[in-house]
Formats: sequence, C-alpha cells, structure tokens
Amino acid sequence: MRASIAFLSFAVAATALNTPRNPHKKKPHAIDPKDFVYVDGLRLKDAKGLHYITGLNYWACLNLAADASQGGNYSRLVTELDQMAAHGVNHLRVMASSEGAPTPQPFRMNPPLMDAPGKYNEKVFRGLDICLDELSKRGIRATMTLNDEWQWSGGFAQYVSWANNNTAIPYPPSWNMTKAPQRPTPGTGWGNYSDTEDGAHTYNEYTTFANQIYTNQLAEQWYKDHIKTVITRKNTVNGKKYNEDATIMTWQLANEPQSLDSFNTSDPLFPWVDRISTYIRSLAPKQLISVGLESKQGEQIFKAVHKAPDVDYATTHCWVQNWGIYDMYNASEANLKVAQDFATAFVANTSRWARDVGKPVFLEEFGMARDNWENADKEYPYLSSASTTHKDAYFRTIIGAVMADFKKGGAYVGTCPWAYGGIWRPETQVMNEFGMVWAGDPPHESPGWYDLYDDDEAMNIVARQQKDVAAWIKRNSTHGY
Repeated sequence: MRASIAFLSFAVAATALNTPRNPHKKKPHAIDPKDFVYVDGLRLKDAKGLHYITGLNYWACLNLAADASQGGNYSRLVTELDQMAAHGVNHLRVMASSEGAPTPQPFRMNPPLMDAPGKYNEKVFRGLDICLDELSKRGIRATMTLNDEWQWSGGFAQYVSWANNNTAIPYPPSWNMTKAPQRPTPGTGWGNYSDTEDGAHTYNEYTTFANQIYTNQLAEQWYKDHIKTVITRKNTVNGKKYNEDATIMTWQLANEPQSLDSFNTSDPLFPWVDRISTYIRSLAPKQLISVGLESKQGEQIFKAVHKAPDVDYATTHCWVQNWGIYDMYNASEANLKVAQDFATAFVANTSRWARDVGKPVFLEEFGMARDNWENADKEYPYLSSASTTHKDAYFRTIIGAVMADFKKGGAYVGTCPWAYGGIWRPETQVMNEFGMVWAGDPPHESPGWYDLYDDDEAMNIVARQQKDVAAWIKRNSTHGY
C-alpha cells in the first residue's frame, strides 16, 4: 500500500510540475522578525503551520549588495530578488563568510568579507545587512553559510594557511578566467581550468590541507570568532540583531565539509560538528543549525554527522555530473535516465537515513548542465544559447521525488537548486575591477555550468513546485500534517 501511495504522489507531483504557473501570484508578505522556523518531528513549521522550502542558492548576495566601490551591483540584486520572489522562492542559501589573504589569491570571491582574522571589510559586511533586509521584505528566509570546504570563498584552507604563517594553499584544478582561450575583448573570458603545468594540486592534497581546520586549535578559534561576530551583529539597515531575526532560518557550519574517504569512528569531522554546532546554539538559540554535508559519503557518515544533538536537520547535495553519473555531451535518453534513476534513489535513501536519525532533510544543492552537446564545437562549452531538455526533465524528476516524499510523510522538507545566475550570461560577461563576473557558478568553476537564468524553464518548474505544495498543505492542514 505504501509503495502505491508513493507512486501516486510522485505521479501527481510530476503532473503538477508540467502545468502552467499562475501569472497573477500575490506579492509575498514581509517576514515577521519573531516568526522563527522550528522543527517538529520530520517537519519544519512556522507561525502559519507547515513550512516547505522552495529555495535557490544565491551565494553572492553579500557581494552584489555591497557598496559599488567594492564591486556591488544593487540594481542587479533587487532585480534578481524580485524575479526569484515572483517564482515563489521563499528561501536563499547565501554565504555569510569569505576570507582573504596577505597577497591576492585566485579562484575566490573578491573582495572578501574578512581580510584577515578579525579584520572585516565593513562595506562588504553592510552588503550582508542589505541582503538580509531585502530578503525579509520579500518573504524570503536564509541559510547563512559560515565557512566552506572549497577554495572559492577562502574557507577552511585560508584559516589553515593563516594558522600556519600564511603557508601556500595547494589549490586543485580551478577555473582561470585569464587562461587561454581568450576572447578579443579583455576581461570577458573565456578561460580554462588550471592544470599541473599551472601548479595545480590534486583534490586529495587540497582537502588534506583544508581539513586541518578540524584539529588546528588556532584556526578553529578564529573561525569561532567569526561565527560570534556574524551571529551577534546588529543589522545596520534595519537595526535587527542577526540572532533575533527570523529572516535567518539557519546557521550552516560550512559548505560541503569533507569526511575521511570511508567511515571511521575517529574521523575528526564528527567531534568538530559537535563542537561548532554547540557553539552556534549558545549564540543563536532561536534559529536552526545545519552542517552543509553533501551526504555522498554513505549512510554511516550521514548518520554520524547528523545525529549531533544541536544539528536540527540533515542536508543533501546531489551532483550527477560531478560524481561521474551523467555526461553533459551525451544527448541520449539513456544518459538522462541514468541520472534520473540515481537522483530518485538518492532521495529515497537519504530520506530513509534521515527518518532513522529522526530529523528532517533538505536537498540544498543539485543541478544539471544545459544541453552542452550543442556547444561541443563552439568557442565555449557553456554558452547560454544551448537548450535545456535534459535539465528540465531532470529537475522535474528530482524536485518531484522530494515533493512526493514530503507528501507521503517522509523526511524531505524542500529543495534548493544550484544556482541562480539571473540576468547574467557568459556571452555578455565583463569582469569588474576585482576580477569578478558573479555568475551563478562560483569563481573556481566554469561560468554558466550550472546557472539558472531568469528565463529558464527550470525556474517555472521551481515555481510550480511552490504552488503545488502550498495547495497540498492547504488541503491537508486539518489532517495532522
């Protein structure tokens, strides 16, 4: 009986994702600063009842909102926030951290929020204030990501470098906008990935270096200092203290902290999660806490990380191309189906693991490239002119799987695709004075790889998700959900 219900729910979800969205959607209401989202069993709830997350990754919000002298672009920011709100988005995952170094570093957000331990760029920090204020006006909540495994924000590796007399970071292959091939107009790309000839190291060398943060006391103390600075900050725009503002739904330890390759009870990640989540709870008792784990590492690591008492819900990231399951140059239906089948199983398995732990789970990253077989013989493999047939079908599948799980009482509570590029396009990009283009993809990856553009069908799929789930919640509001 359960299997039949699950199949029916999935079919209904898939049908809903193929229906037109309502063009007369009402403007969202601002968030009551005291209406904190909370966990109730396997559900999230707010003052209105059941809370389902229709999210997007928008990691560059603080930089786009920063002062123009720091590369900010307020006009683009509010345009894109309005676009997302119009598509029913009620949650953005943003960076609340980025780290600099004594000498300019490649492949990362620039200018950073923190130039050195405890030394902040207030004009960028005010950008985070503006970001949160603008989100609140549109009824959009935030996950605030406080650190990063990867090089594109500075992250773990920069803390470790600071703690070791600014030792060099062994960067893995990363996108270099100034590498050949170059377009005729300077500052417009294309670029290519760095390789061993450019001094690139392996990913294993990089993560081994970066993950010293789990055991380096000085690096951890500086990280905790940053956590306290952000969480206790008073917003200069609206006067709200961050830890008293319900716009911030979640404080996240880091983006994709990596474990050892296989489960080991002595993995330093596990006690680190305990320590940092407990520290965050002491500063922000009204808000939620998540780890930011991909959950690609399997059931044992998933459970060991998410059982931490101060972690409120689990997270998952699903990357079919990065994990070698999908080929963006293969136009076959078989290639697509392998990705769809993997995603469906991934959602089912991780929902089961989360139920075992007794906590909700949030699919906070997933994506697929455009139909880039159309770009195979062109000057850049990620041109926005490529169609999105595979991407659209994949989005319907993975979002539909989460919706179906949610409706049948599973652990999933929403989705958050990677990542909103909005009005940006690779064909018209121009690096600003800080070397940034602010694509949806971060600076260490090829711009346009996973971007969601304002006119993409995927955004309509996101919108229909919100409408469908909202209608389901309304119909079932008296049924104990």
